[in-house]
Amino acid sequence: MLKSLNAAALILAATCATGVAAEETEEAEIAYANRDGIVEWEVAGDNLLYVHALTGGWYRVRTMGRCSRLRTAVTLGFATSALGQLDRHSAIIVRGHRCPVVSVVRAEGPPPRKRKP
Repeated sequence: MLKSLNAAALILAATCATGVAAEETEEAEIAYANRDGIVEWEVAGDNLLYVHALTGGWYRVRTMGRCSRLRTAVTLGFATSALGQLDRHSAIIVRGHRCPVVSVVRAEGPPPRKRKP
């Protein structure tokens, strides 16, 4: 019992030290992504996408490696699970190219805006 409490304390301390909340690192799913479950999305990198779900929450979706056409995409497709949810077993379809998803986690909100000098 004491060992498991110590391990939990270490994990909590490491999480606090990195500045990432515990719930932001847990894998999540976006329900109804195969229908109208995704309200909007914003690209934050070659392999990072923020998705606003119909449920009101934001999610960070990371792809496996670089998804070269993501930054210039006007539309996206989502290859979801059999249940219609977007999760780490799904893929993003960008102009005919499939970008496998490796991580879906809850986010505080949309990506921070970069200021132009």
